Amino acid sequence: MFSDTPILIRGAGEQASAIAWHLNRAGFPLLMTELPSPEAVRRLVAFSEAVNTGAMTVEGVTARLVDASAADVPNRIEELWRAGEIAVIVSEDPVLPLNLTSMPPTVIIDARMLKRSTGILVGQAPFTLAIGPGIRAGEQVDVVIETQRGHELGRIIRSGEAATDTGIPGNVAGRSVERVHRAPGDGIFTANLTIGELVEAGDLLGQVRPSDGPALEVRARIAGRVRGLLSDGFTVRNKMKLADIDPRGAAVDPATISDKGRTIAAGALTALLEFMSRGGIQCR
Repeated sequence: MFSDTPILIRGAGEQASAIAWHLNRAGFPLLMTELPSPEAVRRLVAFSEAVNTGAMTVEGVTARLVDASAADVPNRIEELWRAGEIAVIVSEDPVLPLNLTSMPPTVIIDARMLKRSTGILVGQAPFTLAIGPGIRAGEQVDVVIETQRGHELGRIIRSGEAATDTGIPGNVAGRSVERVHRAPGDGIFTANLTIGELVEAGDLLGQVRPSDGPALEVRARIAGRVRGLLSDGFTVRNKMKLADIDPRGAAVDPATISDKGRTIAAGALTALLEFMSRGGIQCR
């Protein structure tokens, strides 16, 4: 039903992937863009991993990397769409993806969670949407989806912005700041564990090796399950997010989309279907 309504999603991290998963299941063809070195921590639920491995499957939905410089890239993307899969390309150019297929996107979603203004998307497609703070609905995009945990999570905003970023991670089982671990300096990250392992407070998660001086240890501040972890060998910046420990421990499956991701995705899908139901986008 929606095969002639292609969607471009900027970003392929955790929240972008949750949106893509739901849109794919609904039948929309999807093209996602990502940076050459994805920074997603929750890699088991991020289609950005396709950049590193060639393909990534999240809860039964597969995304595949397509070389944007290849001569047959339009055909390759549309082959993936016909197979029910998601196409991912590496691109920092916001214009390039608009010309990669014979069907220009009718929807553009900025799901990079940059938490700042990223320019004006209104007018580049019949329907434009962004998630998170820093982008104004009704001016830069048609709608914004609230991403802050709480009663408003997933709310469709048609005028104004989402709640200002507090810089404080959401509360999970009584834990907030202490569940997110950041780089103690610039350098190369070496992981000592893998996503899914159970840890105790004080366990070594990994080390950051600066260009000079001794390695800087990163130890778990709480007990729980490693829900997210940067890939081994990643070049990190000081204070960059390295790991996410879920205090709920063994009860959590790090390979499944979070409740937050599903709620944001539901808001995005509802906003799109509402726009389509009012005749904003015609489909066969």
